[in-house]
Amino acid sequence: MEDSLVYIAIDFGTAFTGYCFKFSESKQVRQPKWGEEYGLNTPKTPTCILFDEEGNFLRFGYHAVMTYIRHIRKNEAKKLFLFDNFKMELFGKELHRDFMMTSKNGKTMRAMKVFSESIKFMKDHALDMIERHTAGVKYSASDATWVLTVPAIWSAAAKQFMREAATEAGLVAESEPERLIVALEPEAASVWCKQLPKEGFMEGDLTEAETIEQVPGTQYMVVDCGGGTIDITVHEVVEGGRLKELHRVSGNNMGGQTVDKNFKAFLREIFSEKVFDEFEENHPSELQRLMYDFSICKRYDGEVLVQCPYSLQQIASKVDDIEDYFEGNSDVHWESGQILLSGAKLKALHEDSIRGIESLMKEILKEPTLNIRYIFLVGGFALSPYVNRFVKEKFGSKCQVLCPVDAQMAVVNGAVRFGMMPNVVESRISVFTYGIAVVHFFDKIKHKGKSKYVSKDGVQFCDVCFHCLVKKNESIPFDEAEQYIFDALEVDQREMHFSFYCTEKETAEFVDEEGMKKIGSLAVSMPKFSQDRNRSVVLEIKFGFTEMQATAIDVDSGETTSVKMDFMSK
Repeated sequence: MEDSLVYIAIDFGTAFTGYCFKFSESKQVRQPKWGEEYGLNTPKTPTCILFDEEGNFLRFGYHAVMTYIRHIRKNEAKKLFLFDNFKMELFGKELHRDFMMTSKNGKTMRAMKVFSESIKFMKDHALDMIERHTAGVKYSASDATWVLTVPAIWSAAAKQFMREAATEAGLVAESEPERLIVALEPEAASVWCKQLPKEGFMEGDLTEAETIEQVPGTQYMVVDCGGGTIDITVHEVVEGGRLKELHRVSGNNMGGQTVDKNFKAFLREIFSEKVFDEFEENHPSELQRLMYDFSICKRYDGEVLVQCPYSLQQIASKVDDIEDYFEGNSDVHWESGQILLSGAKLKALHEDSIRGIESLMKEILKEPTLNIRYIFLVGGFALSPYVNRFVKEKFGSKCQVLCPVDAQMAVVNGAVRFGMMPNVVESRISVFTYGIAVVHFFDKIKHKGKSKYVSKDGVQFCDVCFHCLVKKNESIPFDEAEQYIFDALEVDQREMHFSFYCTEKETAEFVDEEGMKKIGSLAVSMPKFSQDRNRSVVLEIKFGFTEMQATAIDVDSGETTSVKMDFMSK
């Protein structure tokens, strides 16, 4: 692969999406500003996409929101497909290429199309902006190395789904998959934080002389507080500014949108199910505006005012006087068209997320082998004073807690640097025990009650045995490729199939044990065959990067092939 002229990173977020880019010869990382046509100036745009009634792409981001609002005024919105905050659709589900998502109008569309069109929009926007920065020199997607960020807790199937969506969007050709790097969000943020001087943090009191990456042996935790997920990674700086992972990545789905869900549930409680359901069904754009206003309130401490949508006031007033809904409630008051939320209530709405962050951090910090010096809070939700204050109060006596000045951009800024140096994390800790299903000669005692396979020669095998490839909590070097030799069962076998499994347990014997999960498969063709019984395949697997990679060698023919590992169910 030729060196890239430009590196482009896309941070596909739950609530907001952004990108930045860097020319290989330049030190400057550039990013666009969004929403200027609407009097806004933000580093990201809402993760919101609009299609027409035929399913053709119309708009993305602020343009999608505003176009949808215009159609609502004309009562035409029901014809359109609007998807927002849809990234978490990939979390905790069995994914396949025809997986469907439901839009605001109740109709469904292939998730692959929704994601690929969103990524395509960001790709086209980035290439147009780069052209404006280069006096009209036109760059194509193939001139770039692309970096796409995903939560650390994404499954192998979700990472593959994002890669396939990006390929469908035209970021890379199938023949050049190495031009697309899938980066884990907290790792990208870590790469950004380690090179920041003390002026790069809000607290401005980084105790190192220069930057963390210049002090080998420094251990730190990155807590990435996003809209959908909380992701945590722990790194140690090694020689040359590279990183070593000290604890397996962990996370949950208790990001900033958990607070939004709690706020929505609270409004439903105040106005009644009936009133709020009618508002939600008939005025989705006003609900969206209400939630956007509330998302800004999450960055303030103490009581906040949220504008109550006119249509919600109208619906509620048909049932009762608007002031009566707030009567006797100390958490909330009515202030001439606005909802005044007390500081205590706003804090209570954060409680679920804060407990989710606390449990993850406590689990890591109780490890006696770790000597964590810094905790870096990144992501848009890290700007919440409740999150920030809680982490500092709870863990500040053990570690120095710092938040980068541009916390919501730490992931995407770091992703560009990650793209230029994908081996920056030189080793990672395995989250699960991984292995494949193999056959062993059937043992009546050991394999009693287990599934049986009888070969054409009449030999009996147990076909649910587990061959461990990597153990949970094992440290795996970035560039280490493990080789495994497997023999063919049949003399005339033309293909060898492998089924991949993972488990939380450190040791396992069979793939039908409790807690064992099939996560993918691959097939290796064996085109030439002789009458030699001992035909075999050498499988070489790399586990140390953000995605697993495999190569297979048919020993009989000597053919080496790069094998596509398929983690989607169909």
